Amino acid sequence: MPDDYLKLLEHSFAMEAQTSEGRDQSRLGYLAQHIFDFTTYESEADELFARKAVEVCAAITDSKTFDYIANPKGRIWYLLMVNMPFFMPRLNWGGSIRGAWWDHEQPVLDSCGLWVGQEQQTEWTFTLEEWEAFMRAVIAFAEPEMLAESTERTLS
Repeated sequence: MPDDYLKLLEHSFAMEAQTSEGRDQSRLGYLAQHIFDFTTYESEADELFARKAVEVCAAITDSKTFDYIANPKGRIWYLLMVNMPFFMPRLNWGGSIRGAWWDHEQPVLDSCGLWVGQEQQTEWTFTLEEWEAFMRAVIAFAEPEMLAESTERTLS
C-alpha cells in the first residue's frame, strides 16, 4: 500500500494514458472508469458522473452530507450516487441515508487502472484511515478539472 495515494493516482493516470484507450482520457474520465467503475462509452457522461461522485465522496469524507443535500440538485445526485455499486458496500448510515459515513470495514477495491511502478494492481484492501486518505487523494486528483468546470460556468 503506497504512502502517497495522490502520487499513485498521478502515476496510474500516466500509465493508462500510454494505452490506446487512455490516450485522450481526462482525469475525471479516468476516475469514472477505474475508480468508480462507471461504464458509459461516452466521455461527457463519464466526466459528469465522476464529477458528481467526487462531490459526494468529499461530502461524506468531510462529514458535510447535509450541506451537500441542502441544494435540491445536490440531494438528487447524492441519493443516486450512494445507491451506486461503488458507494453501497462502503457506506453506513444508521437511521438516515442522508447522514452516511464511510464504514469501518471497507470491501476490496477492484480496479484495472491502478499501477505501482510497471505493475498493475487489481485488488486493494483499505483500513478506514487508509480509505479516507485515498478518498482525499481522489478529490485532490480531480480538483484541477473540477475547478476548471467551475470557472467555465462562472465565465459563461
